[in-house]
Amino acid sequence: MKGLYTNKVAWCYICNQGWIEIVKDLKTGKLFCCCSECENEWDNPECINEKNANSPEKYGRTSDVSDEEIDSIGWRKYILKD
Repeated sequence: MKGLYTNKVAWCYICNQGWIEIVKDLKTGKLFCCCSECENEWDNPECINEKNANSPEKYGRTSDVSDEEIDSIGWRKYILKD
């Protein structure tokens, strides 16, 4: 089992209270980034800033994402180390 915030890529610029993490949309299987507090969303780690944030309604319910899924799209390099 993974710990909390193991897939964090940035501190949220919008709410300044949560980690932006890589998650997976349950319905489509698409990976995207989401703030753990305000739930704003970004399509990928490269576009994380205030201007590119999507409201929390763009994607649906989320689930954790596997290491293999992250590696398959090349996002491992964005994950912050503790």
